[in-house]
Amino acid sequence: MGKTIQVIADRANRPDDLIAPGEVLDLRFRDGAKTLTLRASKLLHLLVDAAGPDACANKVHSIPIERLNGTFHVSREEFVETCRELFGTTVRMEIDTKRGRAEKIGPMLADVERDLDDGDGSEVRFELSPVLRLVLARSNHWAALSRKAVMAFESRYALRLYEVVAIRSGLSSKSTETFDLDDLRSRLGVPPGKLTRWIHLRQFALDAAIAEVNQLSGFHVSYEPVKRGRSVTAVRLTWAVQGAHGRAAAARELEASRVGRKARRTGTAEVVIEDNDDLPVILSFPSAGSIRYGRWEKIARDHLPQPTPDLDHVAARFRAWADGKFPMADPAIERRFIGFCEGWRKEG
Repeated sequence: MGKTIQVIADRANRPDDLIAPGEVLDLRFRDGAKTLTLRASKLLHLLVDAAGPDACANKVHSIPIERLNGTFHVSREEFVETCRELFGTTVRMEIDTKRGRAEKIGPMLADVERDLDDGDGSEVRFELSPVLRLVLARSNHWAALSRKAVMAFESRYALRLYEVVAIRSGLSSKSTETFDLDDLRSRLGVPPGKLTRWIHLRQFALDAAIAEVNQLSGFHVSYEPVKRGRSVTAVRLTWAVQGAHGRAAAARELEASRVGRKARRTGTAEVVIEDNDDLPVILSFPSAGSIRYGRWEKIARDHLPQPTPDLDHVAARFRAWADGKFPMADPAIERRFIGFCEGWRKEG
């Protein structure tokens, strides 16, 4: 029996921990196959968690519908459609065998039965597939995910990025990895044939995913494009656990209402201070991505020396300088950014 199942048993009394096998987090989708939706990815985590230390056993597991609905808010029909997706989505997983590395290919679930009555005592009964059970039984590396963060993500790309970072953060000597663009698309679950150009992958998947992960997970993730000639061929991801301020801000955000979360993440959430010429005060600096086309760009251009340096580079340097000193939602964040821009030096 692998170590992951033992960790699942040992942490059974930690309600916010979702112990996820690394082999599942590193799953790849076969070329041309439909990728998992955000809803299906979340349900898979919840079902493996509900199975607990018996997840690798050939048995029927159960979870009360009331408990499932506590975090996974879907209608009965949506639940059925999500289960159909897990049945019908064929994925490949790399595992260790006595002969070396191998691939196991198959669905995630073998059987699901849901009570039609949603009253007291109603439940969902399910069996994990033989492929998934074997992977769980042999798994020796894992990640402890935050249940609240997993359920809070609004983008499947953000959840997949969180999984990629979480499994690697457990390796103390590893804080960066380079992925070629095809590999990155596969890991993020980008549908085949979509976002084939770097500019689109960055704009519609990577930047938004990093912003959401940095806001909700307690990790800080950044990236650097790797070029061959003038073309971007790979991405170098870098990650670290946020400082105390960042982790506290993520915890507060997970407890806060979803309403306004995107605005807080992108720095467009504003409040009006009546005694300050009615000027809006921005509540947070974007935790990742570009600051162009908004209030932060205007502030930067007004206070940076001329010629204006690359604004995304300025934003990245500001985040690095602020890390561990104050959160991106600091009440004085606008004043701090103005001071940073006015003190800008090319070499530092």
